[in-house]
Amino acid sequence: MEKRILIIDDEALVRNYVRRALASRGWSVTEMDNGAAALELLRRETFDVVICDLKMPDMRGEEVVKRVREGLPAVKIIVITGSVSNITSPIVPGVNVDGFLIKPFGIDEIRDLAEKVLKTEGPRE
Repeated sequence: MEKRILIIDDEALVRNYVRRALASRGWSVTEMDNGAAALELLRRETFDVVICDLKMPDMRGEEVVKRVREGLPAVKIIVITGSVSNITSPIVPGVNVDGFLIKPFGIDEIRDLAEKVLKTEGPRE
């Protein structure tokens, strides 16, 4: 079965970069430019992995990640951020994520991380 990945980032260049990197592995990749629209899409469609930027104008990534984890605990979550100051322990308080990357990141980094989280079984505890 083809793996489905949702990228949520307000920056079109980042979305395009990640989409191209992951689609080259044969995964189905969907892009959303804001958290609210992404959450609505997640109510209608199934994804294996959500890749979410932390800093977005309409709805912060932390809120998106919390809602995804609450409503869809089996979905793998990768957080991306452009600011090291955003990284705390845990990345999103009260929410376990499956991985994170700091922008700028390389194509191999995002591919390898996505592959790693796709291979893990069950929701993150």
